[in-house]
Amino acid sequence: MAIRLEVIDEAEALHTISEEWQAMADDAGISPLFRGPRWLLSWWRAYQRQLGAELFSLVVYDDEKLVGLAPFYKRHAKRSPTRRLEEIRLMGDAGPRPPTLGILAAAGFEEKVGVALADYLVAQSGDWDIIDLEPLEDPSEARAHFVGRLARKGRPVDSSSAGGATRIELQATGSEEEDSPTDPRASAYVDEAAHLRKGLATLKRLSRLEWAHRDEASPFTDRQAAHLLEDIVLPLGKEGKARLARLDDVDGQAIAAALVIDDGGRAVVLALAVDPETADAAPRLLAAEAYAARKRGLRSLDISDSATEHGLPQMPTTHSRAVQLSIYGTSSAAALARTYGKVRRKMHVAKDAPVAAAAGARAAWSKIRTAAANVAGLERLQLYRGELWTRGVVNAPGLTLEVFLEEEYDAMETSDRELFLEGLHLDDAHVRETLQRGDIAVLARLSGRPAGIAWCASKRVFVPELDRHLAIGPGEAYIHDLFVAPSARGRSLAPSMLEFLATDLRQRDIYKSWALIGSNNIASVRAFEKAAYTAVAEVVHARIGGVDKLVVRPPDVEAKKLLGL
Repeated sequence: MAIRLEVIDEAEALHTISEEWQAMADDAGISPLFRGPRWLLSWWRAYQRQLGAELFSLVVYDDEKLVGLAPFYKRHAKRSPTRRLEEIRLMGDAGPRPPTLGILAAAGFEEKVGVALADYLVAQSGDWDIIDLEPLEDPSEARAHFVGRLARKGRPVDSSSAGGATRIELQATGSEEEDSPTDPRASAYVDEAAHLRKGLATLKRLSRLEWAHRDEASPFTDRQAAHLLEDIVLPLGKEGKARLARLDDVDGQAIAAALVIDDGGRAVVLALAVDPETADAAPRLLAAEAYAARKRGLRSLDISDSATEHGLPQMPTTHSRAVQLSIYGTSSAAALARTYGKVRRKMHVAKDAPVAAAAGARAAWSKIRTAAANVAGLERLQLYRGELWTRGVVNAPGLTLEVFLEEEYDAMETSDRELFLEGLHLDDAHVRETLQRGDIAVLARLSGRPAGIAWCASKRVFVPELDRHLAIGPGEAYIHDLFVAPSARGRSLAPSMLEFLATDLRQRDIYKSWALIGSNNIASVRAFEKAAYTAVAEVVHARIGGVDKLVVRPPDVEAKKLLGL
């Protein structure tokens, strides 16, 4: 029998072995869903572009039998303005992630798989600087052989804790008579796609509140996370393997929400969000979900460490550890990365501290981020100018456009408003503040459902990217947001909204409009250029040591006036 290794760098090729891959994950018995093709290929579709990643999965065969798989990817990592690294990472390590991931090896092949993976990577040392893997299950025989072989080949290896999960053992939760929700205000969205979407909207709304309270961005509310959760939760919900649990207050408003996914013989709390003003909501909701999981015949409820700081119910628990593994190549960049890695691990300890030190750790992490931001920062934007001529853009079938008013927003039912905010990636406070400020909003609907929105200011407005107010003159406007829902993209909604907005602005005696667009935002650049906007200057905002500098190239007179230069 001959062991051979192949590299898969195309998602389609990885999909062709999905049946064998899933069978190996099932046999391993640890996270068969999260370590199998269903979760990881969905994750890849959602995050590949944002990460600038290239697939680099290593598969190991014994003759023609699949006996090992390392679901890796490569990316160019910019660790500083002058230092770039070639990283190898683990699929599934960004955004909403399970308690552990890992390398798969068939029973009896752990050593052969670990050695084959290590030998291949040593032979390819010139193509990578660092292998950064987390969160890895612990212990793992295949990983032990993999790491040991690399260390013997002279590759420095560092490891540290990467969180893990708290496990509620359901066999010990009580008698059958106790198997009922511990709180009558606990419920769950299951089965139907519309209900599951409402549950996701509730989870993301509460997550925004909670993370804003921490002065951090929620990992569950960006576009990539929305794509992943929509792609995986809806079909799993139909199979009874995913549910959105919620806990309401006495007025029927959600104060806690959780995404629970059944993986093998356990239920996993993948995401938990709690209203910052309710201290006891999480234990109550987790207790109800523990009993619900037991009724489904599952052995345990696993709660990611990131969710346990809210508190746990009074039930028997154990803790499973996850580790982070950093393996350094032979380049000078790798040596420097190892030095910086020690500092980074200290920062991770602060960021991921256990519940007893969570509040202090978050404060320390906030100070670290603030200090780092004050040392150096660079923002490059393109300034576009439009004379607001209409171009006769043909609207997509079923598209309607309207000026969206505050009265219409106030008249929405609570559930409809949540779906509106979630679908257009908006925040209630921001919407109200912007409408009350007098900004113009153009709402696009496809077949009656909100599909896009454009925001325009005709008065002095603050631009966070530049850390300054724009001096908008008479007869001018500034378009500060243009968003199309992911499900509605590819139908020219953005040009249609800009065309509608141009007509509306001219009726208000506004004949010139400005927009600042990130240099890498190709979709927005195309939309504005299609609407006859012209790039007039590059705006560079540099911040070094707390000193701001704004440069306009070329030094367009009107652009400098707008920017207050």
